[in-house]
Amino acid sequence: RLCAATNKDLRAEIKAGRFREDLFYRLNVIAVTLPPLRDRPDDIPPLVQHFLDKWCQRQQTPAFQITPRAMDALKAYSWRGNIRELEHVIERTLSLATGSTIDVADIPDEFR
Repeated sequence: RLCAATNKDLRAEIKAGRFREDLFYRLNVIAVTLPPLRDRPDDIPPLVQHFLDKWCQRQQTPAFQITPRAMDALKAYSWRGNIRELEHVIERTLSLATGSTIDVADIPDEFR
């Protein structure tokens, strides 16, 4: 089994000669189109909680909380890097946090 993802239009890539048509048809059994994270702000809170839990478990630290204002700031940001970018922002924020509650001031400036 193989799961593959891309941000490219593979049909256009085939026409331009940059992607093999036979490979496309081998891979394209079930296509799942997922809108960008910026179009799904309601998905951000559970993702943030997942990344908080994951980081705390990996670092063996007590749980972190996030304030509603900080969550609103994350929901308002246009996530060009999608979920991976969100995860990295959470990791960066937690790595530099001085307390156990994340507030707006703890989030890097460019993501507020």
